Amino acid sequence: MSATHPPSPAATAPARADAVWRGAAAPRRAGAVFLAFWAALAAAYGLWLLAFWPGILGEDSVAILLEVEGDSAFRSGKTVFWYYAIRLLYGGTRLVEVPVLALMLLCALILARMLAWSWSAGLRKTSLFGLVFVALAPHMVAFTGMLYPDAIFAVASCGLVFELWLAVRRRGMDAASLAMVAVVLPFAAFCRPNGLVFLLPVVAVLPFVHGRARRVLAAILLAWCALMAAAHRAHPSQAQEAVYPMAVFETVNFLRPHAMHDLWTQFAHMNDPWVLAEPRVSPATLELLRRHRPIASMNAYSDPAYWDMLVFHPEGPQLGGLPVDDRRTLVREFFRYNLWHNLPVFAGSRTTVFLTAALAEGGFPAVTYATQVLPRIHSGSAYRRFDLEEVERGFIALQKASYHLRWLLWTPWAGFALLAWALVRGVRRRDAALLVVALPMAIQCGAIFLLSTAGEYRYLLPFFVLPLALLPAWVWRREAPAAAASAPQPVR
Repeated sequence: MSATHPPSPAATAPARADAVWRGAAAPRRAGAVFLAFWAALAAAYGLWLLAFWPGILGEDSVAILLEVEGDSAFRSGKTVFWYYAIRLLYGGTRLVEVPVLALMLLCALILARMLAWSWSAGLRKTSLFGLVFVALAPHMVAFTGMLYPDAIFAVASCGLVFELWLAVRRRGMDAASLAMVAVVLPFAAFCRPNGLVFLLPVVAVLPFVHGRARRVLAAILLAWCALMAAAHRAHPSQAQEAVYPMAVFETVNFLRPHAMHDLWTQFAHMNDPWVLAEPRVSPATLELLRRHRPIASMNAYSDPAYWDMLVFHPEGPQLGGLPVDDRRTLVREFFRYNLWHNLPVFAGSRTTVFLTAALAEGGFPAVTYATQVLPRIHSGSAYRRFDLEEVERGFIALQKASYHLRWLLWTPWAGFALLAWALVRGVRRRDAALLVVALPMAIQCGAIFLLSTAGEYRYLLPFFVLPLALLPAWVWRREAPAAAASAPQPVR
């Protein structure tokens, strides 16, 4: 670069940001930026919680609270990490607002880290966009105030891949990155059953990190894995299966009436005999299901985007109660016969469930549902303790306005687009830093598409948050590959 052509801000931003977070350039200013973002988010989240005290509670909240309050016989179906996290925060206080507040502050901390890093890197428009349209989006604030694992899982998983992206770029990790990984790893990997995939990028990053930082990162990984193994022995969890729910949901979907098929049955000459003779599902499947409930009952409680009616409705077919051997038979028959004879129906069903979630067409726990939850648990929490009606109405008005534009303001499509870009660019250029982010997120996306049995927006919340982790890389996409490598390395 000649003296008359100084490097552009975009070209120097990565090295400048790395230096800032290594403590090599204006450490006090970098810390002040982080604290400013955290304070702003904590204030907004705290005001929301004061208005909607003690937070948003739903049926999943009831389940985990009853498991914590119970005698170890009841299982909520949540992971053992989520059980112990809620037990730690709720078990001794019997106040629902304690875990809600702790999780909101933790979400604010992780979001502030990503926003402050982008700000310190000179990506101030990116940082402000993330603050306004992601971290302070009305539905995002509401999800962080909900006693469900989805918000902290979404934020922690994006926070984790962000730190790993930095580690590969910088070929090392400083104290701030290691501390963040220690905090976010259990929430990303163990908060939900599908989070285990996030252990793989942590292992993959180890060769890129050297010296003391590698040893510390490995120790963090092994320590959390050992703790989870001990926790499973102490309190075996019964987390919901992934394959059986999809198999039974789609099998019932295959059995739904098809008007054209009925017409062909009445006018058999319209098709060759063997076309109508071939059953849509295997005889073994039909025999198994009919032993449990009439097929008509399953059709009556079937929904295109939710399996809940088939499992939880008190008058429904209660397919979650099938014996273990029947479950295995149904799954085996699904992959042996039923899937291959209903591929168009299966593809259409998977698309319906996914789009229902992506377009936020499913249901959400009401902000007032805590009135139905608190009487069912042994909690000392009071509903709307601070009686901030004006503030509550203001937040609800914002939420309603946001909901009407959810196809734009809630969309995970920005995250999907950035993920596709990162995956393609990472493969073409063999960019390990991008692949550390893209591969586990692509696996998550594929698993949700193939296995999800409910069109719940919250399952796709990680992809709403993902732009905070990938936008810096996208902004620097024209940067010379050597720019990052030339940046000074962190403390080893």
